[in-house]
Amino acid sequence: MTAQQEITVSWNGIESVPVHMANQFLMQIDAAGLNPDQVVLAVGQATPPVVLGTPEHKAEQLRGVATVQVIPLARYSLTPTRLKELVEMLTKVVDAFEQLKETGKVPEL
Repeated sequence: MTAQQEITVSWNGIESVPVHMANQFLMQIDAAGLNPDQVVLAVGQATPPVVLGTPEHKAEQLRGVATVQVIPLARYSLTPTRLKELVEMLTKVVDAFEQLKETGKVPEL
């Protein structure tokens, strides 16, 4: 029987990776085969059109807008196991954020 060894994960260089504002998300189940084994997550950014002037001018400008483009930032492939881990992590962060808003104290994640 072998002893288990704990290994620490280190995110080297994470500070040098740019932070992008993301507000659009698209998920697709990869069903190319008979046994889908991954989900593809696309992350993007959409910026609303600039409309200026009186409420009437703004309404007129918006009538001409048929589409708002999404700029793709990244695509990720996740196994179902990793997708569940992501959902759990996101849930913890949302709960911590709500706790921060209520108490003013940063909770431990």
